[in-house]
Formats: sequence, C-alpha cells, structure tokens
Amino acid sequence: MKTITTALLSLLLVMSTAATAQNYAPTRTYEVLAQAMRLPSGPTGTLTVKECDDCAYETYRVTARTIYSVDGKKMRLDAFRLVIERLKLDGNQIVNVRRDIQSNTIAKVFVVTQ
Repeated sequence: MKTITTALLSLLLVMSTAATAQNYAPTRTYEVLAQAMRLPSGPTGTLTVKECDDCAYETYRVTARTIYSVDGKKMRLDAFRLVIERLKLDGNQIVNVRRDIQSNTIAKVFVVTQ
C-alpha cells in the first residue's frame, strides 16, 4: 500500500511540474522613456524602443494580443497613444515594455503613473 501511495504522489508531482512548465513563458521587460518609444500605427505592426541614450533603437513585432495599459487599466492602442503623447510632453515618464522571448513579440506595454 505504501509503495502505491508513494508512486501516485510521485506521478502527481511530475504531472504538476510539467503543467507549470507549459504555462511559463519567458519574458524580458524593458524600462524606456516615453520619448524613446515609437508605438505601432495599428494593432499589428512594430514597436520601436531605445533602452538608453547610447543604445540603438530596437524594433519588435506587436500582435492583436498585445496589451496596452495605464495604471492597470487596459485600453485600446489609440487611447494609449494619446496618453503616451501627453507623457512625452511631461518629461521623464518610464514606460514598461514586456517582450515574449520565445515568439520575440511584445506581450504588453504599460505605464504606472501613481
């Protein structure tokens, strides 16, 4: 009985570890100034960012699944663009850009103002 219980627990542990690994998507988050970011013109296209003054601009693909948000509130790209344009005028506002490493696409672009 003890052997069966141990075997079942081991099997459950392996299954839960495999399920967790499948749900994990490695990402990298960039912190860039609003002035150093060029948003896409539409829901699919490219986003261009510059991480530092001496860095070159890097361009990444966005998809219809890319999320845009301000202070945790999701918004459409056109509304997000208006917020970013206002922040560019305000000065040194940081924008976070999260890139999915496996697909090399932008998963989320977000701002925390508070």
